[in-house]
Order: sequence, then structure tokens, then C-alpha cells
Amino acid sequence: MNVHALAMKTSGVPARWQPRLMLLFIIACFVVPLAAAWGLVGRWMPGGTVQNGELLNPARPLTTLRFTSPNGGRSDGTTLRGHWTLIYAGSAGECAAACRTALYDLRQVRLALGKDMSRVKTVFLLDGAPVAELRQWLAAEHAAMIVGVVDPAARTELASAFAKPGAMGEWIYLLDPLGNLLMRYPVSGEPRGILKDLQRLLRLSRIG
Repeated sequence: MNVHALAMKTSGVPARWQPRLMLLFIIACFVVPLAAAWGLVGRWMPGGTVQNGELLNPARPLTTLRFTSPNGGRSDGTTLRGHWTLIYAGSAGECAAACRTALYDLRQVRLALGKDMSRVKTVFLLDGAPVAELRQWLAAEHAAMIVGVVDPAARTELASAFAKPGAMGEWIYLLDPLGNLLMRYPVSGEPRGILKDLQRLLRLSRIG
């Protein structure tokens, strides 16, 4: 009912009441929709919130994340702050097919982000100094990736953070810009799922 219709229906109402009825009608136009929306709070969950990886709830900081670059420089988790970070942990002795596939997926997911690529870092954590062949291959194929020898405590923390412990080399991990371990993805999974999650997170994130 619009204002003109209300005026016609109240034409028989005493003149002193008509302004009050008009005011009540205007208030109702605002209050009723608001009350209806309030009643739906807690009963409706927006769609599109399903993640493709395994969520760690609550997320937790990696307090033991410290690593040494092949050149001998020491770093800790603070060097990754302000970025979303994809981590793969493998062996320094070799990077077999599953390892190379994981690193390739990390690189391609980051490239697929386009203009948001700079908001994401990729990290390859090793259990020792990489052999010469692996080091050369990484320099040629993954020059933008951070490579480091990680402390054993960090590998243990990554593996045991989730309800079902995961062996090193089987998972890709996601850290948020505050350094919290947030999700993990099986290496055997579809990298498109990682990309979709990252795109959603980058779209919603006010940091990183």
C-alpha cells in the first residue's frame, strides 16, 4: 500500500488522527523488513562457503617455523607475514614424480591468480641441504619459490597439526597472512580446488 492509497483509506478518519496514521505507516515500512531479517539471523547460512581443502579449526600459528636457505641465510615465519603462503615439505635427496607435481601445482596456482599473484608466496621446505641436481633444477624451474632447510620441529608441527597426521610429501599446506596454519590439501588432489579457495580468500581478505 502506498501513501496515496493510505490517504484514501483514512479519508473517513478524524483529521487529527490522519498525520499519526501516516507516520505509523512510514515507520512500518522500515521496521517490518528489519524485523523479518532479524528473525532469519542464525537460521540462514550463505552459500559458497565450502572449502576444497581440509580446514584446521581453529587455525594455529606455526611457532617452530624456521629454515635456512641454500645460501645459508636464516629465516623464520615472520618473513612470510603479510602473504598467503603455500608450503610443500619434501626430501633433500630427491624430488620424485609426486614432489615435482606438487611444486608444479604450486607454481601454476600462483600464476593463475594473475594480478593477485604477488599476494601469495610458495615455499619448498626440505629436510636437509638439497643435492646439486635438485638445487639446479629448482633454480631453473622454480626461481620464484622460497626454498629452505626446515628445523625438524617444524616438520613435526606441520604433520601433527591436523586430526589425522600426514606424512611429509603427501600434503600442501596453506598459511594465512598472520602466519597461522589454516588448511591442507592432498598432493594427489585437484589443484583447481586450491585455486578456488585462494581466490575466495583473497577476495574476502583485508590483509595479505
